[in-house]
Amino acid sequence: MPRVLRERLRESLPEYMVPMTFHWRSSLPLTANGKIDRKALTALARERDSAAQDRDAPSTPTERRLAVVWAKVLGIPKDRIGRRHDFFDLGGTSLSQLKLAIALGRAVSFEDLARHPVFADQATLIDGRFDEGGAAAAPVQTGRAPPPGTTAARGGEGP
Repeated sequence: MPRVLRERLRESLPEYMVPMTFHWRSSLPLTANGKIDRKALTALARERDSAAQDRDAPSTPTERRLAVVWAKVLGIPKDRIGRRHDFFDLGGTSLSQLKLAIALGRAVSFEDLARHPVFADQATLIDGRFDEGGAAAAPVQTGRAPPPGTTAARGGEGP
């Protein structure tokens, strides 16, 4: 449902005005005069946002590194990325998806990213590949030198 709402809002609003999250309420807080109580509504939104941010913030080492890469590829602050966010809902495109696959050191394929656009799912996928001990031994590039003895440390040459 939020995806449909965002698509409809994008038809008439600039991208920066499209909400990242929606909070469903059965009723709005009202003043004694029966008008919408904006102060109470703002306080409710702050409460929910801070609670959701604490609950949804990337928590594992892989998630924290993945958030840095998502932020760089999408051009958004990493604190706007939560575990339940969808890459495409945050402005991702097929081109940025390709950039993400490259930035992740090809730990996951372009197709994997298309099948798993949700942040937590991608982190789980990377962790799964990491646990298997496959070719994705360094799933997220962080700008540090590769570990000694890896193919990357030898200049890309095989053993």
